[in-house]
Amino acid sequence: MPWNDQKGGGGGPWGGGSGGSGGGDGESPWGRPSRPGPRPSDNKPDLEESLRRMQERFRRRGGGNGGSSGGSGGGRGRTFGAAGLLILLVIAVVGWLMTGVYQVNEQQVAVVLRFGKPVRTEGPGFHIRLPNPIEDARVVPINTITETKIGERGEEESLMLTGDENIVDINFSINWKINSPQLYLFNIADPTELIRQIGESAMREVVGTSQFEPITAGDRTGVESRVRDLMQQTLNSYQSGVEIVSISLKQAQAPAEVLDQQRDVSAAEQDKVKRENEAKAYRNDVVPRARGQAQKIIQDAEAYKAASVAIAQGDAERFNLIYDQYQKAPKVTRERMYLETMERVLGRSNKVVIDSKNGTVPVLPLDMFRNAPAEKAAQ
Repeated sequence: MPWNDQKGGGGGPWGGGSGGSGGGDGESPWGRPSRPGPRPSDNKPDLEESLRRMQERFRRRGGGNGGSSGGSGGGRGRTFGAAGLLILLVIAVVGWLMTGVYQVNEQQVAVVLRFGKPVRTEGPGFHIRLPNPIEDARVVPINTITETKIGERGEEESLMLTGDENIVDINFSINWKINSPQLYLFNIADPTELIRQIGESAMREVVGTSQFEPITAGDRTGVESRVRDLMQQTLNSYQSGVEIVSISLKQAQAPAEVLDQQRDVSAAEQDKVKRENEAKAYRNDVVPRARGQAQKIIQDAEAYKAASVAIAQGDAERFNLIYDQYQKAPKVTRERMYLETMERVLGRSNKVVIDSKNGTVPVLPLDMFRNAPAEKAAQ
């Protein structure tokens, strides 16, 4: 045949055998080797064959009726599998036990829960508990002071009405800490928001019962103390486990829209208070002095009264004594009374009386002797 390629192949014109589609030796009709292609049966997985192979492999590892070499290989596989499982089991148990080791830092306390129920508290340091999920530890900072600021969210939070119907813009901060970890963990859901709401409510109550002037320029310490006490009382009623350390007023003034007018009003009120204080000071100075002078006059009058009565009583007593003596010796008493009376009368005059019965007496400067004691006394 004209298509015979002299290679001994029989069949069709392409050199293929009977019943074949291609050349018998795998070459193309042009004398080139054909590319092997996948058969239609190769694209479909044989599940039964795969299962059979797997069963055979497990039988060989399990020490079946295989040869000596197969038996030794199966023993090595069995030993490695048991050891690996044991190692994995040990690692898993150690890791599970390590979940019960935890550390508590300074300024913290751990509350240990057993199936969700608190059983004890632990202080700073390393501690061991039952592993999860039997026990759990929740760390709570108890000595850390937290600051919550009120009045920074807007006018709805900062504007408050005072007792004298004035509006005040207040910004303040709440400093608080945890004093009972168990109550803190299980009695309140959102501590920060709860403290914010209680603080704002307490401040509004205190401001609503106070005047504008003490809040803005006067008794700020008193306002802070009242707010703190009211907040602590409310938190204790909730059993929150929170302690209010202090309240700090950052700003307390009139709103910006009426700030200038409010300053004028405050200045006028301060001037009023100043004038009232000055008037009170003047009154406190004048009234006591007037009362002192009145008391002094009364005391002088009483002293004069007592002296006059005493003098009168003394004169009456002296008269009685003289009368008694007069009755005993009338002539001598009369002469003595006369001489004493003349002594009192003439003692205040500048005249010198000389008795002529005694004869002539030399002229002496008696006036000089009389005036000398008076001049010495004046010096």
